[in-house]
Amino acid sequence: MSVEELKSWIRIHKEEIFANDAVGTGCFSYLPGEVVWAVTKRCNLRCKHCSISEEDPEELTTEEGFAIIEDAAKLGPVKFAFTGGEPLLRKDIYDLIEYASSFDMQVVMATNGTLITKEVAEKLKKAGLERAAISIDGIGGAHDDFRGVDGAFDDVLRGLKACEGAGLAIQLFTMVTHDNYGAIPKIIKLADDLSLWRIYLIYLIAVGRGKDISEACLSTDENMRFFDYVADKQKEVKVWLKPICNPQYWAYLKDKGLVDREDGFEFTGCTAGITRFHIFPNGDVTPCAYLPVKTGNVREQRFLDIVRDSEMFKALRAREVRGQCAACEYKEMCGGCRSRAYAISGDYLAEDPVCSLGDGGRR
Repeated sequence: MSVEELKSWIRIHKEEIFANDAVGTGCFSYLPGEVVWAVTKRCNLRCKHCSISEEDPEELTTEEGFAIIEDAAKLGPVKFAFTGGEPLLRKDIYDLIEYASSFDMQVVMATNGTLITKEVAEKLKKAGLERAAISIDGIGGAHDDFRGVDGAFDDVLRGLKACEGAGLAIQLFTMVTHDNYGAIPKIIKLADDLSLWRIYLIYLIAVGRGKDISEACLSTDENMRFFDYVADKQKEVKVWLKPICNPQYWAYLKDKGLVDREDGFEFTGCTAGITRFHIFPNGDVTPCAYLPVKTGNVREQRFLDIVRDSEMFKALRAREVRGQCAACEYKEMCGGCRSRAYAISGDYLAEDPVCSLGDGGRR
């Protein structure tokens, strides 16, 4: 595929790329913000990469969850996401979804998909859920091995079909690691065959249980080759391929001359603590699910006050990054993955160690 062919594809799909639900190509993003609540650490699977693997049974109550939802709604028409653990293990999950959907917010859920039957999908739809993000990290037994439970892949396929039957929008979450890299083309084909809208290709961040498989993270060179693959593959498929935990993907497209440098669009880059806020089951508030550094707790302070007053969030909003990220010409549109910086160095403002872009001398 030539550069001009891909540039033509991007021009044709520009509205898609910069739609509100895609702003921030390279990471999770939504404007004016995205509030993600991990409602439980409980799960029916044993995934190798789980970022929330610590055993801690403490969970916010239904009433405390309602308060978070009310505060989130005051930020504007945000995206409100339920995740876990496995959120379907909370008995009040339908009540929480219904309450969130009563506000002007897009309500979504990240789930492993194995517990979704026809009845569950219909209840989710009735409660007001708009989209389910379901995880597939391999085909058949490869997925089962990654997720730690035999039969998980078949259960996921059942869940996908149930969501489709209930009229729920679906997208895939797929981890990108050394272990499953060879399966990614098959997963993309499956998504395309199922006419799914989007795949989040999520780079492994070595936090939680993921620390035990840190060697499965892609290197800098491998990550850049992955970008080459995604950009090349996108022209061939209808499903939208969106690298996650890689805010430098849009910088990569500009660096390669695949998008116009004067395109007139704003790009958020890493959204952690800027437009994205994560709440753990015990109420701890952090910038991202993969950046487990507490900046407050909703049992001690209102969520809105944390968002407004957090010194951590202020530093992230100001892009007070260090090292090569501070010197990079793409600092404002990228900023480097703050979670990866923290996982490697223990400093969430350190340079992103998996990047070769910009003018910091690492080309």
